[in-house]
Amino acid sequence: MGEQQGLPAGQPEASTGVDSEALAAQLDQIAGASEWQVRQVAERETQLFVIGTQVEARRTVTNQRAQVLILNDHAAHAAPARTVAPKAEAGQDGTSAAAASAPPELAQTQPVRGWATFTLLAADASDPARLRARLDEGVFMAGLTDNQPYHLPTLPPEGFPAVQISDPALTESGASGQLERELETARATLEAAVAAEVGVRLSSAELFLTRESLRVRNSRHLTGASTGTRVALDAILIAREGEAEAEVHIEMERRRLADLDLGGTIAAYAGYARDTLRAVTPPTSRGPVVVSGPALPALLTPLIFHASAQARFLGISRFTLGQPLTGAELRGDRLSLSSDALYPFGTKSAPFDAEGVPATRVALVVDGVVRAHWAEQRYAEYLGIPATGAFANLVLGAGNWPAADLVNGGTVYQIVEFSFMNPDPVSGDFASEIRLGYRHDPDGTVTPIKGGTLSGNLFDALADIRLSHETQFAGDYVGPVALRFGQLTIAGE
Repeated sequence: MGEQQGLPAGQPEASTGVDSEALAAQLDQIAGASEWQVRQVAERETQLFVIGTQVEARRTVTNQRAQVLILNDHAAHAAPARTVAPKAEAGQDGTSAAAASAPPELAQTQPVRGWATFTLLAADASDPARLRARLDEGVFMAGLTDNQPYHLPTLPPEGFPAVQISDPALTESGASGQLERELETARATLEAAVAAEVGVRLSSAELFLTRESLRVRNSRHLTGASTGTRVALDAILIAREGEAEAEVHIEMERRRLADLDLGGTIAAYAGYARDTLRAVTPPTSRGPVVVSGPALPALLTPLIFHASAQARFLGISRFTLGQPLTGAELRGDRLSLSSDALYPFGTKSAPFDAEGVPATRVALVVDGVVRAHWAEQRYAEYLGIPATGAFANLVLGAGNWPAADLVNGGTVYQIVEFSFMNPDPVSGDFASEIRLGYRHDPDGTVTPIKGGTLSGNLFDALADIRLSHETQFAGDYVGPVALRFGQLTIAGE
């Protein structure tokens, strides 16, 4: 019964080319496989590559594989316990914080657990000797790391929730060639949208439509299956005025073709491209900055790390249950933050996470106060709290400010695209080049800007924010279209 939770009605489970029953039997017999998990993935993807107005290539690709996780219990190695905290990557960290602080003689006598993951293709599974060698190698690799033990999840009594992750337009009929026909329709829509834009042409584009099937099972009798769809657009638009040219890069992934909003997306980015042609470098300044549109979600990623049970276990989380999100004096709006694996058609929505933990929605911060941590199976067990699964879609509560009002009040800079925004997940510090933004002056003048660097600390900046009441859906982000920060620094001319 648990196997069918999350499967849309009428959708057959795709084969991965690996006999799951035979693989499970082999894993049960392998010495040293204390626990194991198999994730079988099957994908059918239709791809279209366009250069200018010409189709460069069309192809359909199938991808079938089984991802195996082996956990191995063993005595701790004789080397002194590392005193560093575990890293984020599973299977690559040192001893846990608890083991590192234990007396050496105790650490050497308590069993520890290591793990390793690897991918099996159909050719690996069909050759008994080759399969046995891969599994033995997995046990060996898992035995090289010493970590605090934890257990894989069991099948929840209520099974897995039903989550909308399949585009009906790509899955309803199941007719042969359906993905190909939908792809051609999308190409025509894309080309028509570009043709409607003055002074802008399409340099290149890639459109991918994918059907995917997933099946998970482990040694603790958990089984689950789901099917879903993904659509992706990667395109470059070029604006030209006289001899000057400027390009913009579009990169989007959604679960539904309609959510790419090809007409609206092309119109928005064509405007960005034309504005880039007349953009100037901003002066060095410090003051209010609005971050909006595609630039916003990446800036917020430190919130995800500090809301995790992992950060709490390591003793480095800024999130304390029952306490305000920011310790500084609050001068702006109160933030509400959730992880939502149930959000319809979110790119990180699914009936269960990579380890089989059921999907759920977790309210992490409510009106500026920390209420919970999201917890993968490992860290939930370490802390003795319920497992919520891996972080899913980032959902922020809407504010009370019209987005148009956020750029009023003196000179306000608005950033819509960064060259590369990658904040430090621990400190919250960030510094990124401005790819495109706008300076809003008190007299109503709006001047495009590019170049210069926006810098600050996210956690300090959250003490003075305003959130728009208009919201956006960006695949794995649902929330305000714009946030205004009271004081950030732009290093420019």
